[in-house]
Amino acid sequence: MLGTGSAEEFIGDAEHHNQWWSDETSPELSQAIDLTPRSDFHRVLKTTNTHYTDSVENLVYAIHGQTGIGKTTLLHQLIAALLSTTDFPHQNTELELVSAIEPRQILYIPLEDSLYQLERAGDDINRLNQVIDYFQTHVAPRQGHTFILLDDVQALDLDEDRKAELLDIVDENTYVFLTGIVKSQVDLSTTESADSVEEFELWPILPMKFIDTVQIGAGLGIDFDDEFRTRLEQYQSSDLDGPSPIRTIRSGLSGATSETTLDTAVETLSELCFNIFDADDRNNLHDAARAYLRTGGTLHQTDDPSIRNELSKSHFLLFLYKELAKYYSIQQPENLHRLSSIAATNAGEELQYTALSDQIGVDRRTVDSYLDVLDEGIAVTESHDYSLRRYRRTRLYLRNPRHLVLLSQRQEHHGFEGYEQQDTLNHEFEYKLARTVAFDHAKRLAFTVGANDVEYTETKSGLVDYILHRNGHVLPFIFSYHPHTGNAETIAEEFTPESGQHTKSDSEELQELDYQAPYRFIITDSLPKEVREDESLIVENGDTNICYLPYWLFCLIC
Repeated sequence: MLGTGSAEEFIGDAEHHNQWWSDETSPELSQAIDLTPRSDFHRVLKTTNTHYTDSVENLVYAIHGQTGIGKTTLLHQLIAALLSTTDFPHQNTELELVSAIEPRQILYIPLEDSLYQLERAGDDINRLNQVIDYFQTHVAPRQGHTFILLDDVQALDLDEDRKAELLDIVDENTYVFLTGIVKSQVDLSTTESADSVEEFELWPILPMKFIDTVQIGAGLGIDFDDEFRTRLEQYQSSDLDGPSPIRTIRSGLSGATSETTLDTAVETLSELCFNIFDADDRNNLHDAARAYLRTGGTLHQTDDPSIRNELSKSHFLLFLYKELAKYYSIQQPENLHRLSSIAATNAGEELQYTALSDQIGVDRRTVDSYLDVLDEGIAVTESHDYSLRRYRRTRLYLRNPRHLVLLSQRQEHHGFEGYEQQDTLNHEFEYKLARTVAFDHAKRLAFTVGANDVEYTETKSGLVDYILHRNGHVLPFIFSYHPHTGNAETIAEEFTPESGQHTKSDSEELQELDYQAPYRFIITDSLPKEVREDESLIVENGDTNICYLPYWLFCLIC
């Protein structure tokens, strides 16, 4: 019969991908160790260590994200951190798990590279079970935890029954890590046998945010020394003696507790901007934020701009045409590509659903389903009107700024195709990029503060670009970035938080909320003179409290 090989051949392939079993060096592991870990790695490692020290017997850690986003690198770095034979990472050495696990306790299976997808539905799980059984009976020691890492589970034909079969591999003292493309694909917590697992974790891998890029120093061309990066890590760390400013700001913006108020958060923003950071820090962070718009928040292992662009674009199109389209049974995956290109061309401009339907050539319901798929894939996200519940219009934002460059016309993104500063000035396209990046970071902030979504609303004088709302607690952000810096203060004054309309969960009935917005925030690339002279971001404008946020500072706190 047609097949990919016997159980013995799959076991032999697993031995090839787990060379640490025989004290050999894995080239993939060595390559991953040479890369500076991003915050997602530290989050996964710290969370896993917490469960381990709390004596959690078994765990499923599901990680999802786009093709080429860095999921495999994260798993390799996690293996290196666990292995007792590897000195990695240089941080987090105080964690009990770091360098504490014997090589034969770790099994890594790259499911796509091992050709599980060529097996018939059901046979792929059987092959995987045979490999894991071999690992547990012939490789792993009888005592201690085992760590099983399954990369690219989209290679398996997983329906709900096969998810339950996959969950059966989680014995006592077993930690399983999965990677896939979207949340629903890797989330095993909804299966019938989920009660057999003590803990589930779920984590999305997004394009690298600004603060990660600064800490890693990924091609920004700004000389941030190790001392500054250490300080920046401390400013957002819960391990810092005393309150850490970025955590204080995030806590205060959430409005969830009385311990840290919104007033405290805004005061800490001023302190962080003018007292904690000096003038050189501010100038460097300003330049770094503009450089981030060019680098796109994506790590690459080559410095050649044309190769980096080709990799970014090919990974994104592979994700759209193969991974998303296959998983969601999209018959015309080119429409996912077209909507992504529309998002690049319009970059947050308001669009009519009827116009989208006409342009794509499908009905409104199909457009909605496409946009839902793109949102699940963290590729394109919608923003809806804060004041309306029945949507006729939307604003579309790509989540990776590099995709905005690559899906735009050459004459539009001229000067941004490279990763280094060029002589060409293209302020209009920089504005589009900055607006898109600000939305992506606002989405991250919304998650942090427990907001429902990122919305917008129109006033007579212009747009309130990003509105975060949580149980009546409203944070409105007006985007004022050159060359579009006209009426920000007037827009802030005209915004009425009471115009919000939000329905109850799973209902069309409106919630009765007391909408309050004590501050209106203006995100700007150029602070007003009075703000710089007073060294305070807070300006009282009549009955309206305005907090000016330097663009770099907004990105830093998200």
